[in-house]
Amino acid sequence: MIDYLVVMLEHDSVPFCYYDISQRKDGGLIPLDFLRSAVDLAIRNSLTINFLYGPTDLPSEYEEVIEEAEHMKIMPLRRKRPDDNALAVLDGTEDLRYLDVLGKGDPNNIILRIARDALGSLIDLAQALAGRCKRINIILKDAGRFTEEDLSVYEACLENLRLLLQEEYRKGNFLEINVLSDRVFLTNMNNCDAGVRHLTVAPNGRLYLCPAFYHENEDRSLCGIGESMETGNGRLLELGYAPVCRNCDAWHCKRCLYLNEKLTSEVNTPSRQQCVLAHLEREASRKFLAAVGDETGLSARVAPIVKLDYLDPFDIISDRNVSAGERDEHFAYLLAKPLERVPVKELLRQIYRTDPGMLVRLKEQNARAVDLEEKE
Repeated sequence: MIDYLVVMLEHDSVPFCYYDISQRKDGGLIPLDFLRSAVDLAIRNSLTINFLYGPTDLPSEYEEVIEEAEHMKIMPLRRKRPDDNALAVLDGTEDLRYLDVLGKGDPNNIILRIARDALGSLIDLAQALAGRCKRINIILKDAGRFTEEDLSVYEACLENLRLLLQEEYRKGNFLEINVLSDRVFLTNMNNCDAGVRHLTVAPNGRLYLCPAFYHENEDRSLCGIGESMETGNGRLLELGYAPVCRNCDAWHCKRCLYLNEKLTSEVNTPSRQQCVLAHLEREASRKFLAAVGDETGLSARVAPIVKLDYLDPFDIISDRNVSAGERDEHFAYLLAKPLERVPVKELLRQIYRTDPGMLVRLKEQNARAVDLEEKE
């Protein structure tokens, strides 16, 4: 089921998600034989590779091996060149002086990592990037430490971002900002899926769920390249075994396994921070669609986003005053709203395509004994 590998070219490879780089004295590049093994693994299994670059210039023999496989390069903005087809990472405001390498109307995406104490600069950064790339991926790099005050600040930031995105859409610039536009176009969960769709090859030649797990504890690898992989209870990595997430419609949420385990000690259970952040973004997406949906034609192409009465689904699940039946009815009502315009036969067809056994279970739940003496 793995679709691609993430290959860290050195210990200090650029972080592109919630984690930070662990400190060590002997950084160094991944040994060339490990790099060749990772590329061979990808080629044999028809996998693409995301290569994570660090501050070190690569020898020519490294670049030659990299070019052997279908790949994408992810590198710090300061390393990107105008002719590089690479996804650049901008870490807060420290790399803004390198912004000119993007040019105007650059077709590439950019990852913008920002800390909670720098949220005040988020709108200025987004405005600076708006005309230089087609997509901005905002990462709150210390999301696990967000306080209630930080969440309120972020909510205000989302409002400013929403107004910016609306203005861009009205000008015909269909910019993507992940925390706002992704939820508008998604129809199902689109999480990170570490361990399900991708694995990471670290500079030590071993595989991890993602770079965050390598930086957290190098001893917790899954296996070496080419070895039989042992993920323990690997089913817990899948959405189907996350009872809250699988019924949630904050479909853009990363559902970060690293943050889950770090903050709740369970890889399939998200923390309050992740849930609230995702639902604040969902609400901002709803407002964005309501504001520009009709005038841009979006409303005719995407399902509406219903307004929710909670920011954290655990608030309802853990409420002892609400019965299990009331909870089911509550969530079913909210999740069903975007499906109201879908004809029943089409809905059943989609269910069948997703899980044929689900129709059987639905029939079993709704079947009743036939009373031959019952009159119409």
